Amino acid sequence: MPYYVELQPQHLDELADFCNRNFQFHSGQFEREILQRRIFDDHHYLPDHGFLLRDNGTTVGFMVGVLRGNEGALKLFAVDKQHRRSGLGSMMLEEIETLFRSAGAERVRILNCSPCYFTPGLDPRYTEAFCFLQSHGYTAERYVHNMEVDLTGNEFETAHLESKLAKQGFEIRRLEHEDEQTFYEWMLGTWSQNWTTEACNSLKNAPVTTFIALDSRDNIRGFATYDVTLFRGGFGPTGVEESLRGLGIGKVLFLRCLRDMKTRGYPRCEIAWVGPISFYAHTADARICATFMQGSKML
Repeated sequence: MPYYVELQPQHLDELADFCNRNFQFHSGQFEREILQRRIFDDHHYLPDHGFLLRDNGTTVGFMVGVLRGNEGALKLFAVDKQHRRSGLGSMMLEEIETLFRSAGAERVRILNCSPCYFTPGLDPRYTEAFCFLQSHGYTAERYVHNMEVDLTGNEFETAHLESKLAKQGFEIRRLEHEDEQTFYEWMLGTWSQNWTTEACNSLKNAPVTTFIALDSRDNIRGFATYDVTLFRGGFGPTGVEESLRGLGIGKVLFLRCLRDMKTRGYPRCEIAWVGPISFYAHTADARICATFMQGSKML
């Protein structure tokens, strides 16, 4: 008889192995540290919103959700390949929807649970998951794209571009821990709470994985971040104050992140939830690598 086990940090190695075996298109990308940060470091996460489903001592499935205000989200879930089409997914979904409903949730979203997300929606190449959610009343609302950059064939040199910006009074450098309060206040005043949380999470990385643009008065005017969403090598969020767009600041910030990833030995960068597709295509020969369905269900 299947039974639930509350997900705990000591289960993360087991969960990483389970995910790498059962997520065909993301195999090898699940790591203990990534799972820790996207699940347990999410300050909205509640212990009973993540569980393993076991049968005779073997994990046959799991589901992790998060509640943000009056909306729940399915953050990550899977049933073992050998145990699908047996009602286990429906059993877990009913459990988490009941938990969300009892906590006051009115809607449940599919994977797009910024901040602290693995993917910005459901990759429809996971056809079984797509059909499963559709059969349980989840509907598509929009599709978004990720892009990838091959880091092996380019040095992402920015010296000339940074020299031009310096003549206009701008400096590009890595965010430092001493900047934390100033950066937090600027982010919150300029961008969204979600972007603020994601970008500030980069201060937990060593080295810090955010680069900032400063004007001649040392005011922060732009930023670019990586390794705070998706898996290792995930780029975003990034932004430059509207009045300064078109000067090349965003381009340099992006390229500095790419060079940093390359230095760390990453073979590729994946840009999350892309808005300006042409910018990334022209700047770094980025290519669309995945499309994600964002959708939801009213409870």
